[in-house]
Amino acid sequence: MKIAIPTNGGGLNDTVAPVFARAPAFYIVEVDENGNVISEKIIQNPASAAGGGAGPMAVQTLINEGVEAIIAPQVGPNALGAIQAAGIKLYQVSPGTPVEEAIKAVVSGTAGQFTVPGPQAVPPTAPATPMPAYGPYPTAPAYPPYPAYGFGPGWGRGWGRGWRRGGGWGRGRGWGARLGYCPEPGQPGRRALRWFYGWW
Repeated sequence: MKIAIPTNGGGLNDTVAPVFARAPAFYIVEVDENGNVISEKIIQNPASAAGGGAGPMAVQTLINEGVEAIIAPQVGPNALGAIQAAGIKLYQVSPGTPVEEAIKAVVSGTAGQFTVPGPQAVPPTAPATPMPAYGPYPTAPAYPPYPAYGFGPGWGRGWGRGWRRGGGWGRGRGWGARLGYCPEPGQPGRRALRWFYGWW
């Protein structure tokens, strides 16, 4: 199995770099089922100084080397997508782990393999309460009708002028107006009615 490990620039005696895509170098080693080193190689990481897209660039470099597994402390989402698309196995170890120990952990099966968490189950929600449909508007409450102005025969004092044999002033009965209710604010009062119509 051919394994790639991000390092600080060294080989088997180096430690695992804290990052993957921008690690200074990759140590590529081919081992047998017993963990014996068959071949080894150190390559510089061309994506370490890239402005953007470092993850897919680093993965493409390892694909070109025929890598079957990668040991790294963490990878970004873009690099992870490229690794999964290429079918490369990904193992996780702590940063600073000696490279030799990381390789032995993968061969012996004690290293944790990175797995993508599946979609979380969404808890069922209670059915929504249907909104009431618009119905006829409620009828307005019945208010008592306002009393209107009422005019009727009433008793009042008035001055009348009568002619008989001579002119004179006398008291007499006349028709007066009576108001049927106490005026509301904004309604004409007694003074206004008297001014307009000459009532009482």
